[in-house]
Amino acid sequence: MRRFGFLLALAGMAQPAQACPDPAAALDSALAATIAAVRGGDAQALLGRMSAEGVSFGPDAPPTPLAVLRAQFADHGGRYCDVFACNGVEGALHRRFVTGRMDKSVDARRGLALVFINANTDDELDLSYRLGADCRWELNGIAAP
Repeated sequence: MRRFGFLLALAGMAQPAQACPDPAAALDSALAATIAAVRGGDAQALLGRMSAEGVSFGPDAPPTPLAVLRAQFADHGGRYCDVFACNGVEGALHRRFVTGRMDKSVDARRGLALVFINANTDDELDLSYRLGADCRWELNGIAAP
């Protein structure tokens, strides 16, 4: 039920999808770039994958504006510490950004996608994306149920 609520909350941020070539392949590329940015400690690359409207951290959380995330990442505080590491301590979300078993749900018509990494395990991570006007998938939600 939480996932359904997470999707409904993010649906309000969605725009109708346009005719984009192979959105499934583009999603795979966006997902790989997201994971590589986190695992590689590249905060700027991760910020570049995020939606201009911001990112929700949790199924019931409002989006954190991108400007706020940029400031937190620059200061190595706030959500930066959740996603990367601060003071030598790995962030709570960092270890969940892995390649491996993934399930994807794509609504190409509405331009929404939800990716479950390690679904139904203690290390599950849910990433939501929306398809932007430039046919690029933008990260707009991160949840660790």
